[in-house]
Amino acid sequence: MPELFIITGSNGAGKSSVGATYLPEEIRENFPVFDGDKLYMSKQKELWAGGIRVIKEAKKLALAFVNETFDSLIENALYKKETFVYEGHFINETTWDIPKKFKAQGYKINMVFLGLENPDISETRVIKRVIQGGHFVPRVMVESNFYGNLEKLNKHYALIDNLEIIDTSETNHVKLASFTNGLPVSSIPINSLPKWFIMHLPALTTLIMRSNLTM
Repeated sequence: MPELFIITGSNGAGKSSVGATYLPEEIRENFPVFDGDKLYMSKQKELWAGGIRVIKEAKKLALAFVNETFDSLIENALYKKETFVYEGHFINETTWDIPKKFKAQGYKINMVFLGLENPDISETRVIKRVIQGGHFVPRVMVESNFYGNLEKLNKHYALIDNLEIIDTSETNHVKLASFTNGLPVSSIPINSLPKWFIMHLPALTTLIMRSNLTM
């Protein structure tokens, strides 16, 4: 069965830097992670070097290139029934159309969710990333992604065949819980789950409480 692997979570949670380390070794070695943000940044630089010195135009062209590339890769993977891996945010119903599309084609859906304690940590990490040459994300978008990702995961978790939720707020990451086919298979003790998990993932928290599972 072909599989779709998704890496998602808050801005600055480590999707690009450590997200892939939570994928199976075979997947890491054989399937590159599509990172739209990195492609967007590199395309902007390429356009700038190529003579397009109007920032607004460069951004527009770069975004169009990323979208076209992403759509092409998706269609190619589905046509060939190949495993596909990408990272991104899932903050509205439209962003869930892609996982649903793969699901309808018989794919197993896997998701790694990297969470942070609050939007302040997210914003701080984004600022540090910008200083190091990374892309900027305004506060309003940081908050939209932080809360939107959690809200939609709480709603659509049953779509995911294998879901792993990890807290990356501290240097030492904590694997909080794993779900298979919408049911918990492992979890840290319920009284040890972070507040952001309990507050924003009530459906998943309830499942864990009912299962009485611990890692």
